[in-house]
Amino acid sequence: HVPDFGFDPSDLRFQFFPLTYGGWKKSDTSREERDVFLQVTLPVYRQSGHYDTSILPVLVMLNIIAISCLARNFGSATAATELMLGIAFVQVGIRLTLDNRLPSVGYQIKMQYVMNCCFWLLCGLVLESNVVFFLVRKRGWDYDTTDRIDLAAACVALVYNAYIIVTYFRGKRSTPM
Repeated sequence: HVPDFGFDPSDLRFQFFPLTYGGWKKSDTSREERDVFLQVTLPVYRQSGHYDTSILPVLVMLNIIAISCLARNFGSATAATELMLGIAFVQVGIRLTLDNRLPSVGYQIKMQYVMNCCFWLLCGLVLESNVVFFLVRKRGWDYDTTDRIDLAAACVALVYNAYIIVTYFRGKRSTPM
């Protein structure tokens, strides 16, 4: 058993190949033959069940917590931004941890795409929070107007969060292999 990987035992292949270097011998017919080695191959695939049940729910919940910061009136005007930036650092930590376990390929895999989307969502929320802070403090906008802006941003962020979930599970097999 290989942890985090699945395979089909019927795909197990055995093949003999000549050695590339060394292993020369003279046969009885006085022609040279190379020694051979046995190559055993078994295609494996990464099981994403761990990510489906452990990582994605954490990312989604962190996004929801960040979105809820927009709806909360904190004593400090920058408290929501500080919380969202803290959540962003947690997501960066998750990203760095997962990148060590994900395959190193020349393109972005789906889990990396989802982690990027979650991070960009948080960046957008932080930017919105700072714009609202600027409008209240520097432009004198009233809280009712900026609360509506926060509500609209929260609704857009929730829809984007749902998009992230749908994107992740689109194309997933419904039966385990």
